[in-house]
Amino acid sequence: LSLPPQAAHWVLPHSPALARFYCSTQRGAARRLVLRLAPSVKRLVCRRCCSLLLPGEGGGQRLRGEG
Repeated sequence: LSLPPQAAHWVLPHSPALARFYCSTQRGAARRLVLRLAPSVKRLVCRRCCSLLLPGEGGGQRLRGEG
């Protein structure tokens, strides 16, 4: 499945929860049907919480320590 999560991109500014639902549904369908996600799509979706990782929209970075 190599389609970008376009519906999630359009919905993200209005409803982040709905965007997460779309991404988790896409991952679940790919897993059930044993399909491969394109690497570009994999990089856009968080593995843990299924949120979109876009700069300035839904992604963020957390730094640990000063080290």
